[in-house]
Amino acid sequence: MHKVILVDDENFFRKGLRSLIDWEACGFGVAGEAANGEDALALIDEVNPELVITDIRMPVLDGLELIKQVMQKGGYHPKFIIISGHSDFKYAQHAVRYGVHDFILKPIDQEEIEETLQSLSNSITEQKLVFERNIEMKKAVLLENLIYGKVNEEDAYAFSRELSLSSAAEYYYLILEVNGHPQSPGETAPENQVKEKITRIIRDICDPQVGVFVQELEQGSYGLLIPSTYLHRFQMQISHFVKWINGFLTSTMTQEVTFYIGPAVPKLYLLKDSFEAAKHAREYKYVYEDENIILSKEIENNKSITYTELEDSYYQLLMEQIEENTTMAIMETIDKIFLQFALKKMAQVAVKASINRFVHAILKIIKNMEGEVSNLKNFRTMLQLQNYNLTLQQLRKQFLEFVLESKEMITILRKQSADGEAHKIKQFVDSHYTENISLKSIAAKFYMNPVYLGQLFKKTYGIYFKDYLLQVRINEAKKLLRQSELKIYEIAERVGFNNTDYFVTMFGKFEKITPSEYRNKLLEKRKV
Repeated sequence: MHKVILVDDENFFRKGLRSLIDWEACGFGVAGEAANGEDALALIDEVNPELVITDIRMPVLDGLELIKQVMQKGGYHPKFIIISGHSDFKYAQHAVRYGVHDFILKPIDQEEIEETLQSLSNSITEQKLVFERNIEMKKAVLLENLIYGKVNEEDAYAFSRELSLSSAAEYYYLILEVNGHPQSPGETAPENQVKEKITRIIRDICDPQVGVFVQELEQGSYGLLIPSTYLHRFQMQISHFVKWINGFLTSTMTQEVTFYIGPAVPKLYLLKDSFEAAKHAREYKYVYEDENIILSKEIENNKSITYTELEDSYYQLLMEQIEENTTMAIMETIDKIFLQFALKKMAQVAVKASINRFVHAILKIIKNMEGEVSNLKNFRTMLQLQNYNLTLQQLRKQFLEFVLESKEMITILRKQSADGEAHKIKQFVDSHYTENISLKSIAAKFYMNPVYLGQLFKKTYGIYFKDYLLQVRINEAKKLLRQSELKIYEIAERVGFNNTDYFVTMFGKFEKITPSEYRNKLLEKRKV
C-alpha cells in the first residue's frame, strides 16, 4: 500500500477528497493532510509518502514552491498530482519541469481520478523496485570498493552523504558466518533468506528507514557495515549490538552463527582496516571454540595462534588404524588429533589443511585399491571443506564420519581383492627378487599394512613371505650354479643377497649343503 498526503487550504475539500475515493482499491492509503505548503514539507519529511496531491494556491508556501523544494532534495521523490481550477491551469503547467505526474481540474471526477491513481500505483511500484535495486547495487559496489581500499576520502564522504551515513562518528566491519554445510538438508538458509533476516533485525532495532549494508563474502559468510548510529540503544557498544542480533538470529534459525568484529575506524574510507582485522579474527575460530562473538581488539594481546600442521606421527598412526580396521582406536586417535588442535592453538586455516592432508591420503589408498571414491557419502563435502563454515565439533563429526566410512570401504575392497592382491605380490617378488626388497617395502609400495600383507600371503600360499622370497632366491641361485661359471659371491649378488655369508647360510638351510658343494656334486655327475 502506497502512502499519499493531501495538501489544500480548504479543510472541507480535503475531507471530501478522502471520502470520495476508494483509496485502498487504488493502491493507496491516506497518511496525512496539510493546509499549506510549509506544513506539507514537514509532513513529507516525516511520512515519506509515495504521492502528494496538492492544490496550487495556498498560503505560506504555495504548491509549486512545495514541489520545487521537495524535488531539490536527494533520495527517492514522491509523485505529485496537482488539483487546480481553470484559472490556475496555465500557471500549473509551469510545474511540468518538476515532473508532475498529472493535473486534475476541479470539480473532481471520481472515475477519472481513480483511474489515474490505479495507473500511478502500478508505476510507483515498478519505479520503487528499480530505485531500490539501484540503491542496493550502489551499496554493494561501495562496500566492495571500501573493503579493498579502492575509495578515497573525498569519494567516501560523497557516498556517505548520499547513503545517509555521514552522521556516524565511527564505522565497524562485521563478518557473520552461518555454520554448517549446504549438503545437509536444512543446514544453511539460502543467501537471500539470511540477508533478509539480518536486514529485518537491524531495521527493527534501529530506524525502519535506516540503510542496511550487507554483502555476501563467500558461501554462508556475510559482511556488514555497522555505522555508530546503529548503537544508540546499546550504550554505543558494538558487542551489545551484536549480541542482540545474535539473539534474534538464533531464535529463528537452527544453525549456529559466529561473528567477527573489526575495530572502529573514524572515517568511512578507512573501512578496509576494520575488514582486514575482522577477517584475521576468523583464524581464531577454533581457539575460541566456546565463543561465537570474537572481537579483533580482544585477540590481539590475549592469544597467539600457530599455522603449522600436525606432526607426521598422527598421520601415520591414523592411516595404520584405518588399514587395520580398528574402530575404537580410530575414534581415540581422532580425539587426540582435535585435542592437539586446541592445545597448539591452531589457526582455522591450519586445522583445515591438516584435515585435508588426512582426506587426500585416505582417498589415495582407496584409489590405489581401485575403489570408487565418489561412492563415499562424504566425498565431495570433504574435498570442499575450505568452502564451509564449521564449528570445531561439526568438523570433528564430519571428519569422523568420513574416516569410518572410508575404513569400511577399504575393508570391503580388501576382502574383494585379497586373492588378487596376494597374486600381485607374488608376481612382484618373482620379478624383483634380485632387488633389495622386504615385506615392509612391498607393503609400502602397494599401500598395505605389513602385518596384514604377511597374514594374507601366508593364508593364500601356505608359506611365510620371507620364506617364499628366500625360496625364490635360492632356486634362482641353484639355476645359476648349474648354468654359469659365476663365483659364489657374484651369484649371491645376482639373486638379491647383499651378504655372501648370509647367502651361504640360507642356501644350506634350504638345501642342506653349501653352494660350492651343490656345484661340485653337479660336476661329479657330469664326469660320470
